[in-house]
Amino acid sequence: MNQPVEAVDARTDRVAQGTVGIALLAGFVFRIPWLVPAVGLILAVGALGGPSANALHQLFERVIAPRLPSPGAIAAEPGVAAATVRAQDALATALLLVGTFAFVLGISFIGWILVVAEAMIAIMAATTRVHIAERLRRRH
Repeated sequence: MNQPVEAVDARTDRVAQGTVGIALLAGFVFRIPWLVPAVGLILAVGALGGPSANALHQLFERVIAPRLPSPGAIAAEPGVAAATVRAQDALATALLLVGTFAFVLGISFIGWILVVAEAMIAIMAATTRVHIAERLRRRH
């Protein structure tokens, strides 16, 4: 028997991914390397505990979502599977962890390449709902 797939409101996922992308790009533009492990830690908690443990999802659900019309009141997008959100957070955590180690080792050029790559992955997920981590997970 098929069990229902746990889903996250698409708006929540889009805001979380957009926030990650913007924060990482701001870190790159203003050269704030400590922002990389901070974002990585937030996403690591989300990767391990699922969307309900992700601080960005919680912030949206508690502060912003109550002020918006319900998803059914507008042309609702289908939700994003919780497994997709976890995979995306895990990919981001891995990239940001390697980027952080590059900063520690003094190879900031490599660190910033990884940070910008993750920012682009997050922004693509926010704008197009194409989650690279989900595609990689399905492929392997």
